[in-house]
Amino acid sequence: MADKQVRQLFQDWYESDLGKRVLETELSVIEQHVDSCVGYFSLIQSPLLALKVSKSHIRNHIFLAPIVELGAPENTLVGLSNELPIDSDSVDVHIMHHSLDLSNAPHDDVREVARTLLPSGKVVIVGFNPWSTWGIRKLVSKRLSAPWCSRFIAPNRLEDWLKVAGLTLTSIEYICFRPPFRKASWHKNMSGAGKVLELTRLPLGGVYIITATKQVRSHIEIKPRWKRARVRVPSITKPIVKEMQD
Repeated sequence: MADKQVRQLFQDWYESDLGKRVLETELSVIEQHVDSCVGYFSLIQSPLLALKVSKSHIRNHIFLAPIVELGAPENTLVGLSNELPIDSDSVDVHIMHHSLDLSNAPHDDVREVARTLLPSGKVVIVGFNPWSTWGIRKLVSKRLSAPWCSRFIAPNRLEDWLKVAGLTLTSIEYICFRPPFRKASWHKNMSGAGKVLELTRLPLGGVYIITATKQVRSHIEIKPRWKRARVRVPSITKPIVKEMQD
């Protein structure tokens, strides 16, 4: 399925009752993680035209899209996620809102994020959890509708990619424990089941939010410790009377 079709399917799904509830929860968690971040640039990747992150101290937000889309914000950059048209060590915060779920090369996308992040920069990754009721629904659903047409990447697999890319995992949070019923009445009736799953503290939420930072080791120059040489000076003895007479 073409990128344009998949993105349109997701944009339509986020206009549904279930999509709106999911997006509201996702944004609240994302804003909690970026609220303490400061800097000049953040790069946002999302199937949506614009992900409205209101609580942020980053001065400039740039949206990345693989194609030119009608209605996209002026601060949209067209480019490939696995070959970002951005200098290395130049982005303070990366927000990957289901972009890995839609990517054909998610491992390369993570590598590019690590390259373009500033030292101590943060990446926030939002993805669908295959080990949940959402993952079960994906197995039995047609792959021609969102979000079931995307790939669900397991969190432990994503953690390995982050480690290989040189990013340090800082937190992982699970949300959306209710089964993914589109009708609001069915979704409301399953609130009890969602609370039970959430109280188990098991990683069974339909959506996970992973944060990681770019840690750069600093090399401290160690100066050699010179030891003072111990020079033995022979003792000077006074001449005896016999030696003086000779």
